[in-house]
Amino acid sequence: MGANGQRGMSLLELMIAMSLMAIIMAAAFPLVDQMMARFQMARDHYVAATLCQGRIERARGVPYSDIPLLSENGALIDDFGNSAVPGGRFRRTTTVVPDTPVAGMTTMTVQTQICICSRWGWRKVFHPIKSGSFICRFTDENEHMSFLFTEFQK
Repeated sequence: MGANGQRGMSLLELMIAMSLMAIIMAAAFPLVDQMMARFQMARDHYVAATLCQGRIERARGVPYSDIPLLSENGALIDDFGNSAVPGGRFRRTTTVVPDTPVAGMTTMTVQTQICICSRWGWRKVFHPIKSGSFICRFTDENEHMSFLFTEFQK
């Protein structure tokens, strides 16, 4: 009971409690922000690696002589490897070099760059942001894989 025999909190006590809660939440926000950004970054790298692997797996299913036809330079793609112009969150480059490292072998290298869409430090699923200070951009963040092919001789 209070000094006057009343139960409960006074308005001043409520204001102090709310102020403390606001301070604690403001202090925790950067931690939550950083955690969300790292989670999204890990997800983006996983998807980019999966896109590289998927491109190589596709090449394994085509005739050896057609592998050079899979070359591409900066194709905008979505999370599933489908063409997504202009809204691709990933940019994939596939390089095919016949007779490398030796004659009769072909080296395929797939590099997938990750689009950074930043708002409050978080990468956004909603892409692309086409204007303003939060415009999406490709940086050096990428995943890449190489694979050697050889023609199967019966």
